[in-house]
Amino acid sequence: MEDLYTEHSLAETFCRHYLDTLAVCLPKAHRTYGFEYEFLPAGMLGIQDIVRIDRVLEKLGGQQSGGARVFENGVLVTFEPGGQIEYCSPPLRADESEKFEELLSFIDLVNDRIQSSLGIEYLGVGFLPGRANFPLCLRSPRYLQMHRRFARAGTRGHEMMKGTASIHLHISIGNLDELVPLFYFLCELSGSNDFGMSPERRDIWSRTDPTRSGPPPCCSESLSGPDQLIGRLIRYALEVVVLGEEVPFEKSTDRSFSAFLYHMTTIFTDVRFNLKGPTLELRTLDSMPIDNFRSKWRQFIDRAKTIR
Repeated sequence: MEDLYTEHSLAETFCRHYLDTLAVCLPKAHRTYGFEYEFLPAGMLGIQDIVRIDRVLEKLGGQQSGGARVFENGVLVTFEPGGQIEYCSPPLRADESEKFEELLSFIDLVNDRIQSSLGIEYLGVGFLPGRANFPLCLRSPRYLQMHRRFARAGTRGHEMMKGTASIHLHISIGNLDELVPLFYFLCELSGSNDFGMSPERRDIWSRTDPTRSGPPPCCSESLSGPDQLIGRLIRYALEVVVLGEEVPFEKSTDRSFSAFLYHMTTIFTDVRFNLKGPTLELRTLDSMPIDNFRSKWRQFIDRAKTIR
């Protein structure tokens, strides 16, 4: 079958697909926020430990959804390859403080139940050293390809996969006119003392894979509008090496839009465009204890309210 796209038209085609997708789901009546909150296991885990933890999640009412567990409160629980547990919140409005507190209590309850049932302790920390040679707790093609890639592409990618934990903060895109201001807002936060990475985790990030980690393009550039921002992010992604093929996406075997969307999920820039929602995602915050995150969340909401 002849390739649907030529190398020269990929960026324009994907940019049009992105804008068409956004046109279907925008505008939104209310701005919402969300988080992905990771915790690191205190000790080394294996594949069977993840199976045991999953059984605890099932007993607590988590329903299977793909490779995740989803709960009645909207929280989605997944795992990372070093055994990290991740809690993904449902969208929250700025004034839903009570619901936010309920989610934190739920996360605390689940972590406590895992520890009391299995003796596995989860910690709210950004980095634990000495884990590069720990076994992979997940062995899907995605993580096996990533593991092989990071063995060659940088020097600390295995530490990133198995020894780091972060908190990703999401902010919904209400309309196209606010896309660029929101992007600049998150770029500014990513380099701040309050929301930037710790020095150790930044060093790991910088030495994971130079083609897919670090500050995103355009953060320090002047952009004329959302079309230009999306176009530049897409062109950047086209040059990122595809997992399992070791060539840039623009030269990969499958250059369909769906393959490109998956490829985008393997890029770890500090700020990332997430077509689901759709949201912009800040990825720099180190994981921390729940009490610390409570105040950090309020700080994030208060700052975001000023963006128009």
